[in-house]
Amino acid sequence: MALALVEARGQQWEPVREELRGSHWVEGAVVSLTRWVDNLTAVVAPAPWGAEAGAGRWLQPLSAGELGVLPPSQLVELVQWSDLILFDYLTANFDRLVSNFFSLQWDPRVMGRATSNLLRAPDGGLVFMDNEAGLVHGYRLLAMWDPYNESLLRSICVFREGTARRVAELHRRRSAAAELRRRYRAREPLWARLGFLSERQAELLQARVDFVHRHIAHCRAQAAML
Repeated sequence: MALALVEARGQQWEPVREELRGSHWVEGAVVSLTRWVDNLTAVVAPAPWGAEAGAGRWLQPLSAGELGVLPPSQLVELVQWSDLILFDYLTANFDRLVSNFFSLQWDPRVMGRATSNLLRAPDGGLVFMDNEAGLVHGYRLLAMWDPYNESLLRSICVFREGTARRVAELHRRRSAAAELRRRYRAREPLWARLGFLSERQAELLQARVDFVHRHIAHCRAQAAML
């Protein structure tokens, strides 16, 4: 995804000028452009977040025995879901798996349906769609959605090694917001036109990194006891 400034007479927009006129975008507005990916398909959550989550089973990490019988392809997918849940917890995104989880109170079969704002690429990779419900927006609504995000985070105890290492580094350096700001300014040409996290939101981000770090440490301690 990239951000762009709407300039109807600009060279960048010349190939799609007719479409731009019909878009009703305001001149000078900042819009997001997303690369088109062919042949994306819907995704249903695997265990422990799939259909059994709607059958009265409290979410909990898969046991060592359950993990031990999974084929490599399913383990690879499980780690992708682990990254997704961790990312959505850090950003307080409520419009993906959390949205399905929330809907269980009305629809006990919702976890067996396609996950909101998530698709699968032909190579098997998960594609996160529409992440606008995270960070600034998500942090405003923590009281409502955080119990669901936290329950999902506690339901995983399998993490990509690189992910766990990066979380530990951000925890140790207390640098989550600073690192995000550095990358934001280095990679986003329009950063000066846009806002950033408030001081309170930056503190929330670091606190969530710290919580994830403690959870990973807890999982490691549990695994060491097996």
